[in-house]
Amino acid sequence: MSRTTTARILAAALSAVLIGAAAGCTAVQSRPTTHPAVSTAGWPTAQVYHTGRTSPTLTVPAGARSLHIDFSCTYGLYSVGPSADMDRREGTCGGAQSFDFDIHSIAAGTRLIVDLVVPDGTRLAATMNFSTAPFAPDRATAKQCATLATVQEAYWNADQGHDHGDVSDAQWTERTAAAKADIERLANAAEKHPASAGLLGTVLPSIAGWLTGAGDHPGGVLHAPLGDFTAAETLAGQICTANGTAMVIHSSYGG
Repeated sequence: MSRTTTARILAAALSAVLIGAAAGCTAVQSRPTTHPAVSTAGWPTAQVYHTGRTSPTLTVPAGARSLHIDFSCTYGLYSVGPSADMDRREGTCGGAQSFDFDIHSIAAGTRLIVDLVVPDGTRLAATMNFSTAPFAPDRATAKQCATLATVQEAYWNADQGHDHGDVSDAQWTERTAAAKADIERLANAAEKHPASAGLLGTVLPSIAGWLTGAGDHPGGVLHAPLGDFTAAETLAGQICTANGTAMVIHSSYGG
């Protein structure tokens, strides 16, 4: 028998062994990991109707990752938040507000105190319930709120300075120039790319339209008449607050 014939026989035998081994093997399929669904039946909720400040308490159930609060009050300033060391939502009463708070790091069984702060004599209503859904601020909206806060701060301080006689017309224009460019950029981006415009996308054009148009003068923000601009400004503040990224305005003259 030649070497070539022998090699062919050995190759055929080896192939038969491999095929037979493969036929005898059973494929092992991985099973998907399943997590038991969290039942929210029996989870604590609260409905509060009160005059003045109140602090209801809720026990955090196992599996809760966020706390949802629907809130409204009649007049004055409000502050809403669970426990003293968490972010709070603050603003002016008027209309219903919805807030979500991240509580995933709070242990189940914790008695969570929720502060609902309004002036004495102010009526408030609140509905509170836990959720398995996590809460995190919308990133695009957070960036918009931060930029809009600097815009409002620039106009606010320039207007106040002008009212006090510390800022001339020319200085007012100089101090608001960068803010005007920022609000125009935000509004243009929101109109060109609405899908990625964040939650403020619908109100930015109204704010920019006023600041670059009829309101482009000393006192245009501080003494703005009620209308589209003031409504958009109020709505922007509510959106940023609900997103957990409230706008903070530092006034050089107080107020």
